[in-house]
Amino acid sequence: MNYCCLNQKIIPEAKAGVSLRDLGLLRGYGVFEVLTAQGDKLFLFQEHFRRLKNSAKKLNLKLPVSEKQLEASTKKLILKNKLEKASIRIVLTGGPSKDGITLGKKPTLFILANKIKGFTKKDYLQGVKLITTEYQREIPRAKISNYIHAIQLQEKGKKEGAIEVLYFHNGLILEASTSNFFIFKKDTLITPKNNILLGTVRNFVIKIAKQKFKVQERDLPFQELKKADEAFLTATIKGILPVTKIDNFKINDGRVGENTKWLMENFKRN
Repeated sequence: MNYCCLNQKIIPEAKAGVSLRDLGLLRGYGVFEVLTAQGDKLFLFQEHFRRLKNSAKKLNLKLPVSEKQLEASTKKLILKNKLEKASIRIVLTGGPSKDGITLGKKPTLFILANKIKGFTKKDYLQGVKLITTEYQREIPRAKISNYIHAIQLQEKGKKEGAIEVLYFHNGLILEASTSNFFIFKKDTLITPKNNILLGTVRNFVIKIAKQKFKVQERDLPFQELKKADEAFLTATIKGILPVTKIDNFKINDGRVGENTKWLMENFKRN
């Protein structure tokens, strides 16, 4: 039996339920965070909490718990589900609404904990493929629940052998559907900065990269992709995942680059 935490109470997931008038259901009005845990050690929890709080603020939602309360509940849930390596999803919605459009007085907060389903060893050794599409997420600096575009493109991506969709808008690369995006040009690491969600792992990788490489957070024109020597994604579940093909062109002749390998190795050590 798998358990969840709903409004600070740990209950069987199969018995959990929210109001049919919850704005998360009626309007997709909510924010969330995904993090990982090794035992009771939550990776970058403070950073995730700060971003959750910031996302909530942008939607005029108030977190009903403190950082310490949320951390404690998450750890209890991991223990209850007997997970050694866990993927944690924290969701905050607008809560029940009488008219289906006005924020209610009580937001809904729930936490899900599951065994991590990561990528294969082959993906990290050989790299993965992305497909591109023109799109910019709503409220890019907030991790909102609206992933309609990403879900619609899942089938297309699978047919083309891609693991994710890379967004661009007005000629600029932005981010992937659930990841941040980086390229190397020689020993310079480049990543988009504007109109994206600033990932916790993205920021962590940038700190590691500055130990050895020049780092540029700037606009990344679409045409620069074909000039990239290396490319990779960052995300909580993925860590650093090399990209060796985008649409129909290969990065670094389809091989994982040495700079990316160095980052992957040093990321594991941290």
